[in-house]
Amino acid sequence: MLFRSEEFLKKQWNKWAKPKLISAPGMVNKSAVILPKKINGKYVVFHRIYPNILVDYLDDLEFNEYLKGDYFIAPRKNHWDSKKVGAGAPPLETKDGWLMIYQSVGYQDPHRYKIGAMMLDKNNPEKVLYRTNTPIIEPEESYENDGLKAGVVYPCGAVIMNGQLNVYYGGADTVVCAATANLDEFLDEMKNHQEPK
Repeated sequence: MLFRSEEFLKKQWNKWAKPKLISAPGMVNKSAVILPKKINGKYVVFHRIYPNILVDYLDDLEFNEYLKGDYFIAPRKNHWDSKKVGAGAPPLETKDGWLMIYQSVGYQDPHRYKIGAMMLDKNNPEKVLYRTNTPIIEPEESYENDGLKAGVVYPCGAVIMNGQLNVYYGGADTVVCAATANLDEFLDEMKNHQEPK
């Protein structure tokens, strides 16, 4: 059944399908996002089982089987994103491929979550073309360090509007923040130097 806003606003939950687990009981599986376009007739779901981003190709979104991870995107040894990585927002389609904004923790700074970007192949989104050598957002401001979880910036969403990349993220598990960049400049810096701001 398709979601209808009037049922939501009237709290008519009996019209909704019964919720389903998408990962096996007892498994810590987080950060699931769905690619906004089918690839070869399949839905693409990104999710995280420590320490990797897992990628599943599904015929439908009924979730009659648990997500398992057909492919994975791993942390990078000796980089800022060396300990664990997770999707933060559904990837955005760009001229260069799928732009994924992701969260990571590195062994060099194990208690601070940071945000990076990676470019995924347009037709094979499990394939990383390139990714940022440094975080695009890290906890530097007081509102990112003073709160329920100090030193955490965590991506919640991203959109492209009027040539601008807008990344929405949580700061210290207390506030919601936004960061923006000119999309073309961001993509150029990312592709040529892996150091966009």
